[in-house]
Amino acid sequence: MSDTIQKIWNLRDFPPFGFAQELGFTPFHAHLLYNRGIHTSEDAELFLNADERLLNDPTTLPDMSKAVERLKQALDDGEHIAIFGDFDADGITGTALLTTALRSLGVVVTPFLPNRADEGHGLNTGAVKMMAEGGASLLITVDCGTTSVDEVDQAAELGIDTIITDHHTVLPQVPASYALINPRHPDSRYPFGDLTGVGMSFKLIEALYDALDEDWPEHLLEFVALGTVADVGLLKGENRFLVKRGLESMNRTKNVGIRALAGSARMKIGTLDTESLSFGIIPRLNVPGRLSDPKVALDLLTTDDEDRVISLAHEIEHLNGKRQELTHRAVAEAEAQVEQQRELPHILIVKSAEWIPGVLGLIAGRLSEQYYRPAIAISIDGEICRASARSIREFNIIAAMGESAELFDEWGGHPRAAGFTMQTADMPALEQNLYRTAAEQLDGQGLAPSINIDCEVRLEAFTPNNVNFILSLGPFGEGNPSPVFLTRGVRVLEVRRVGSRGRHLKMRLNQGRTTIDAIAFNLGHLAGETQHHIDVVYSVGLDSWQGRTTLQMTVQDLCASG
Repeated sequence: MSDTIQKIWNLRDFPPFGFAQELGFTPFHAHLLYNRGIHTSEDAELFLNADERLLNDPTTLPDMSKAVERLKQALDDGEHIAIFGDFDADGITGTALLTTALRSLGVVVTPFLPNRADEGHGLNTGAVKMMAEGGASLLITVDCGTTSVDEVDQAAELGIDTIITDHHTVLPQVPASYALINPRHPDSRYPFGDLTGVGMSFKLIEALYDALDEDWPEHLLEFVALGTVADVGLLKGENRFLVKRGLESMNRTKNVGIRALAGSARMKIGTLDTESLSFGIIPRLNVPGRLSDPKVALDLLTTDDEDRVISLAHEIEHLNGKRQELTHRAVAEAEAQVEQQRELPHILIVKSAEWIPGVLGLIAGRLSEQYYRPAIAISIDGEICRASARSIREFNIIAAMGESAELFDEWGGHPRAAGFTMQTADMPALEQNLYRTAAEQLDGQGLAPSINIDCEVRLEAFTPNNVNFILSLGPFGEGNPSPVFLTRGVRVLEVRRVGSRGRHLKMRLNQGRTTIDAIAFNLGHLAGETQHHIDVVYSVGLDSWQGRTTLQMTVQDLCASG
């Protein structure tokens, strides 16, 4: 069975006649703005500046004012506050933000992060008991808690008030917490529903500092940028401001942990963008939670001890190498399971007793991208199994899982990413339900990934002025992708396969007087298409190496010209 799925190229429409003149931009710049839903000069100015006007009033979030009053009481009375965050980068950065901000106000704070293998996602009774034994009287959750009904009840019985900050789906039964701050709450009046876990942590601190008539520390936005990009938060509206300002702060950061992570990833402070976060820093933040103790990453972000930072960074780098090895082997095993099937099913379900929970999301993500199907990777541990799911835009995986909610011990997530824990004996029933639901929803759709192309250009279009404008449209990510271009009849000067098993292509491309270096990730199998001239779909950016900055093309797809 072939794993090569032909991508669909969608060339977007031109703006209406006169749009560029009306907007006050060049036709090329106006075209890119139009494709981002920006149709007035006022919208363009706000989008490009992405300033504090995009911040929304935190007190319009449900229970925010109540939570702030409880925090002020805790400050006045010198209470011990426990913070419980999820073990991924969103939860870790949110926990780091709250820990840093509250400690700067003189609060005694104890952060807790669960062990993925032993405790799983979400608040748990063991952690609540430890908080009580440690003298905590107030608990703040980060990126979790909305479904923790029993655990919040237990905390109350032990004399602990709970403030939940979360952004996950709110179910009909909610915990009896002191405050439940979630933009997805049915009672929410908040105008932006796409804040991440760390974004919610920031809104709580923003509201608290406002109530104390103090300016919140801008360096906190470094944590927000990291967690929002890690959680694939929508980079529009308020998130656009938070990530843009966070990146600006990060590129002059004094945080020794962030500087160490950038150094490990061979990235230079001053050149960081969302891509370098996604491929360099965030995987390293996530790896302790995948393979050992997520507190290693938290300590790295919150300590000022440079000797300790060096030790922690070395530990993380060792774990990252191990993670790469485990992932490579597990993905190969998962691909083999898929390839053994005579026909590609509508949903991919792979499983093994050898896979650790920390690599399941990576396996599912790789399969979903490669085969363009929803994918679930399952780790079987005797009577219990744990799973991570990743999906495509045509299939809401959390809704599909909801049809089998009674089978799960724990479950949760988003339309495109989810996870669960359940009894191994119930797996056949779940698989049957998911195969049926996926077939009903996806049959006959001709599933294939599509690439939305902003416009067709010649390579000579990338003048310094145009490149600078393209970069000003960032930060790029979910909901605000880097502009994608199509150029036909490009001459291939050089090409070679690179990376493990020749998965990638490095090329040197020419058209007229313009020559550009290009990298094509996971397109090594298309090397045969590059003999002479190609049509190429790509984005552009700047590549900094050894003090030299050059224009680089990142290829999304290509074919032989003809």
